[in-house]
Amino acid sequence: MLFRVNPGEVQIGMFVHAFEGRWIDHPFWRSRFLVETAEQLERIRASGVDALVIDRSRSRMAADGTPDAALPERRVRDIPLLGPERRSVWPAARAIAAASQRMRQARPVSHAQERKRAERVIGKSKQAVVDMFESARLGRAVEVAKLAPLARSIGDSIERHSRALLGLVRLKQKDEYTYLHSVAVCALMINFARHLKLDEEEVQQLGVAGLLHDVGKVAISDAVLLKPGSLDARERAMVEHHPVAGHALLAQSADIPAAALEVALHHHEKIDGTGYPDRLGGDALSLHARMGAICDVYDAVTSDRPYKAAWTPCEALTAMRGWTGHFDPDLLDRFADSLGIWPVGTLVRVSDGHLGIVMGSGGASGEAMVVRVFFDCDTLTEIEPADRSFAPSARAPHVVGRDSPGFWRFDDWDVLRHRVAGAILS
Repeated sequence: MLFRVNPGEVQIGMFVHAFEGRWIDHPFWRSRFLVETAEQLERIRASGVDALVIDRSRSRMAADGTPDAALPERRVRDIPLLGPERRSVWPAARAIAAASQRMRQARPVSHAQERKRAERVIGKSKQAVVDMFESARLGRAVEVAKLAPLARSIGDSIERHSRALLGLVRLKQKDEYTYLHSVAVCALMINFARHLKLDEEEVQQLGVAGLLHDVGKVAISDAVLLKPGSLDARERAMVEHHPVAGHALLAQSADIPAAALEVALHHHEKIDGTGYPDRLGGDALSLHARMGAICDVYDAVTSDRPYKAAWTPCEALTAMRGWTGHFDPDLLDRFADSLGIWPVGTLVRVSDGHLGIVMGSGGASGEAMVVRVFFDCDTLTEIEPADRSFAPSARAPHVVGRDSPGFWRFDDWDVLRHRVAGAILS
């Protein structure tokens, strides 16, 4: 008989039949196995999976003597998939959560199918952002009532097939960057927030925050925004004032969520306190501000700009990891997890039971990763290193996620990965 338990309720001796939640949160390359060690237990409890399905018939007595009869008497079909209701006033969070749940249970759509829908969503969202910027230039208040449904549409598209919309919005033209950047940051914030398992009301607010985060740029001329060369001191001061201008504009509008005010004001702050406008750092920076900083920069560097060509996702994440003091490093790792793409040098696990090291970008669009496979998890032995390219949307084999060198007892990890990856890490 199968039972559903939360990660914190798993015990040694339970047989895991399946994981619930996104595959990227799956802490093991196998989906069915017996929990036999404290290390396995710790990884499960620290994972981001929603729940686990336990097979009572294949479970054994735990190592601490707990009999398998102590397993929870809860059948899978008797357990509601949605959590307890929460009071909400902006916007109908319970209705949104229910709709999202129904969508997760609905029949999956292909990348091609969702791409057509995503094109329409992006077109509508871009026009809405253009209209919002024009209204702001005329001194009119921002109308959240018009933007919240767009954020929900973007969120729905990501729920159906995240890579369709995220891939399209990355291919913006230079002359439409200002507007589609806001749409892209909205999509990235929603995708990131759901990966962090934030409440759906908060997810939607962060989507709106993404659409609004750069509204302060209405005070900057296109000549400065689109300047291909370096900015002089006066121009840089204009650019660095846009978070304050945006926050002031939004503060005059009704129903602006607190997350949007926070992200608009502080998405250019840095974790070491050297950002602008308030030079906040460390614990003084909210989660929303840290998320906004990551999403804003990631979309900027993966887009063609007047002064530089776009980086691939892997190149961008590799560079961002190297900017010490700019981002929250743990949150940046979680952001990479949400995309399913990781920086060069990251240890990753493959669905066929191998471990490898990310070597760089691959594929025509640069969204695939080249991974140097070097370790067999079944035999716990090194194998002859071989480079393989993995597309983000591939079903099998595919990269399951980041892995821990400590878990595999790679105590000399820096030495090992340099030996395997070679000059790429120099």
